[in-house]
Amino acid sequence: MTSKRRGMRRIWHPYIAFFIIMFSLLYELNVWVYAMPVPPPGTLAWLMLAQAIVVCCYWSPVWASVAVLLLNGVGEYAIPGYAQFTAYFLFLAVVLISYRTSVRIAAVLWCIMAVYTCIEMAVEQGSFSLYGCTAFCAVYLVMVVVGRFLAWNDRRNEQLRRTVQLEVKVRQLESNQYLAAYLHDALSQELALIAMEVQLRNADPSKSDDERWERVGEYAGNALGDLREIIMQLRDDSMSLRLSDSQDKDIATVLKNQGKAGDELLHRHGFSGGTEVDVIHDANSQDREINGLVMLICHEIYANILKHGDAAGRYRVRMEETATRVRIVYENDVAESGEAKIQGGNGIRVLRSLITSMGGTFSHERADGVWKGCVELPISADELHPARAVNVRSAAA
Repeated sequence: MTSKRRGMRRIWHPYIAFFIIMFSLLYELNVWVYAMPVPPPGTLAWLMLAQAIVVCCYWSPVWASVAVLLLNGVGEYAIPGYAQFTAYFLFLAVVLISYRTSVRIAAVLWCIMAVYTCIEMAVEQGSFSLYGCTAFCAVYLVMVVVGRFLAWNDRRNEQLRRTVQLEVKVRQLESNQYLAAYLHDALSQELALIAMEVQLRNADPSKSDDERWERVGEYAGNALGDLREIIMQLRDDSMSLRLSDSQDKDIATVLKNQGKAGDELLHRHGFSGGTEVDVIHDANSQDREINGLVMLICHEIYANILKHGDAAGRYRVRMEETATRVRIVYENDVAESGEAKIQGGNGIRVLRSLITSMGGTFSHERADGVWKGCVELPISADELHPARAVNVRSAAA
């Protein structure tokens, strides 16, 4: 309730309020303090009516300002003693109309006021000197410029507010994308392994269910631990998922860790073979977005070997990192029961589109019962596709 009351007391149009107060104060001082002699009661009534209309300019700046112009234009000739008090409200009306309309209307208004002042000087002898007429026209021009400046400043402030709002939304989306990537990296492998154990149970019932359920329990426990870690990080005030120490900081570390984890996974399921990692330690390759993509590629490679490879055969993965590129070459014996799935699933197609859009290559073939694949990904800033960040984050999410 307090915030609502504060909102009701807010001045929604500070520029209009400032000019109304400023010109009204000058006007009232001119009427009650500096007027010599004091206007008669009938003239005072018209002057107070003009003041009331000026107050209404806060809610209807254009039409109330037009009413002020008409009242002052007629009152100068129809109301005795009224002419000496009209200048302040004429200036106010010109400012407000210029502020709340367009440049064209403001220019037309200045021309009307300038012509009106010149005609008044010519018709009513002694009302204006040439200097006074020029000065009034110049003041009207200044009022028009002030009004248009305020309008431009309002548009600029609105654009700044929209920019800030968009920046907040972009930051929130970026945070959500990093969270999605973190969830993928932390949980997808364990959940995929659980699903694979079920698929392998249906395809190869020779192994005991106890051993399989023990693995499923281990995978589920790992996934639960990762989920708890994510929840703890989300509760942390820093919300520093992007800078988590658990995330690999360079591609060399990513390749080594993924190779080690992939070998452990495949050896646990009876595969024979290994992963070779050849990296350049001083390569300029500390890009977290590229790291995330490399992790996705490694996950997909080992997952497809597990799903479609022959556990009785061999597999071989070689990972190389240079100063400009990452190259992953892999091959494995194809299981007879997996022939219908040799081309892979949506993961392969998504990664192929993503890698090629970033200037990389992804090729694969089947020959003599062996599945071979090669991924090359540029990591140099000069070779990367301009849409790299958008593509990587979209795939990670």
